[in-house]
Amino acid sequence: MILDYLQKQNRPYSATDISANLHNAVTKANAAKLLKELGDNGDLAVCVSGKQTVYHTPQDPDDFASPEEIADMKASVEGMKERTSTLKAELKSLQVTLQKLRSMPTADDLKSEVGTLRQEVTDLRSRLEPLRSGDVKPISAEEKQKVQMEVKKMQGLWITRKRWSKEFFEAVTDGMGGDVNPKDLKLSLAFCDLRSRFFARGFLFHYICLGVDVP
Repeated sequence: MILDYLQKQNRPYSATDISANLHNAVTKANAAKLLKELGDNGDLAVCVSGKQTVYHTPQDPDDFASPEEIADMKASVEGMKERTSTLKAELKSLQVTLQKLRSMPTADDLKSEVGTLRQEVTDLRSRLEPLRSGDVKPISAEEKQKVQMEVKKMQGLWITRKRWSKEFFEAVTDGMGGDVNPKDLKLSLAFCDLRSRFFARGFLFHYICLGVDVP
């Protein structure tokens, strides 16, 4: 197991490293014992540095790469680095595009919105249909002017009655001295003023909606 591992890794390891890398399948003590035996048999090369001893598979002097092969490998590494940079830039661009696509409404959202807009169009068409068919009679400029004149007339009547109420209040309070409660009198006049407003609105309702002249 240890010899096969070192041959695959093709780099030096100590007994502690091998035991840890093999996830304690071989204890440190057994690894040290087996490595020493392999080294004594010549299956492994032994390097001693101070208190640390490392083992590696023997290297064939004729197995070294030629200068041309090393140059080819360096060129290959540089090409891979450039390709990696290009791929990283493409990845970043694709991530930005993906983020934009995720922020856009989905097909289901668009279908729902289209359905809502179609319903709104249908409702608007149903409301416009009576106008197009002529069922609703438009108000002429003369009728608008006549109604505006009547509104101004009612406003003037309301202002006049309000002034009368004020004059009446002043006359009553001056004549009665302190015997009248101003608050009660104002409430009474406010009720009269409210009745005058109802009269004006009722007149406009009968005139505009019902076409009835109110005497």
